Amino acid sequence: MGQQIDWKNVLKLSGAYMAYLIGSGFATGQEVMQFFASYGKAGIAGILLSAILFCSLGVTLMTRGYELQLEHPGDIFRVYCGKIIGRLIEYFTLLFLFCIVVIMISGTGAIAHEHFGIPAIVGLLGMGIITMITVIFGLNKLVDIIGAVGPVIVVLTIAICLVVFFKNIGSLPSLDTLPQAAKDLQPAGHWWQSSILFFCYNILAGTIFFTQLGQQSGSKKEAAAAGILGGAGLMLAVLAMVVAMFAHYNHVLKLEVPVLYLGDTISPWVAIVFSICILLGIYSTTAPMYWLIKNEFMRMIPAKFGVIVTIVLGIVFMLGGSLPFGKLVAMIYPFVGYVGLAVVIIIFVRTIWAKMNPQKSKV
Repeated sequence: MGQQIDWKNVLKLSGAYMAYLIGSGFATGQEVMQFFASYGKAGIAGILLSAILFCSLGVTLMTRGYELQLEHPGDIFRVYCGKIIGRLIEYFTLLFLFCIVVIMISGTGAIAHEHFGIPAIVGLLGMGIITMITVIFGLNKLVDIIGAVGPVIVVLTIAICLVVFFKNIGSLPSLDTLPQAAKDLQPAGHWWQSSILFFCYNILAGTIFFTQLGQQSGSKKEAAAAGILGGAGLMLAVLAMVVAMFAHYNHVLKLEVPVLYLGDTISPWVAIVFSICILLGIYSTTAPMYWLIKNEFMRMIPAKFGVIVTIVLGIVFMLGGSLPFGKLVAMIYPFVGYVGLAVVIIIFVRTIWAKMNPQKSKV
């Protein structure tokens, strides 16, 4: 019975996997444009490489989460990296998540004002309160909600982007020579470096949450299936976005929110749908990050104060919109990819070593 697969649960967990990583950068298309589309046709190879990595580590983390059933999922870093280094990496990750939550909540105000014409404060407070309520409901309800949101965003993104691509398939640029605007966006010298950087940056932020998702699996096979489906679904959406960007390549390279332009080439209503997807993407990333931070605080505070801690954190996040947290993220961002790469290497090496030496391994 322990190895039965409940595909409904797999879809929910893989949906939560995708939703967690979508965020505002992915949902707007900005990250996808920089890390993949800016490399032209080579970006397709980068997508394949990232897909393999996301699926592989997704399986590793979620199956270990199922097996270990850690009381505090942040301890997964200590499992792989040792007590001291693991704790330092956990705190670094939580600091980064804290900054991201503040920026996403405050950024919702700007998006709401720019694309929907409502006061920025309404968007900021709206996202802050909605995520606060979600976290109060607890992890199970959180996974249920974002597990449904993730697939919706991915399916809509794939469908709309494929329409854009096939609508312009007869006039696609050759991309044999990349314009300077594309080269200026490239975060690394080679497509494979960019692909790995994209993966490492995202997986570091997702390590704790994916471990927690694994605990909600009904079996090891179920956890593995969710890891594969989550990684594959996420990168299929990336692929669809990139080929759609190729159809309007020279124009989207100059845009902050390229997916809105892509949607508008079909219909203004499609652009509105994409705007909603962006907000859902922010929500689906912000809520679980919020929960992870709150969960860390609860290690030091009695459980009966859980709601109070959640509300206080929510107020801090919303007030933080007026503080220069962007500068803090800008300072630690260059380290995130490298820390993520180090963690990924450690996890893969220790996993392989454990399989080769099952009697000696504690992993």
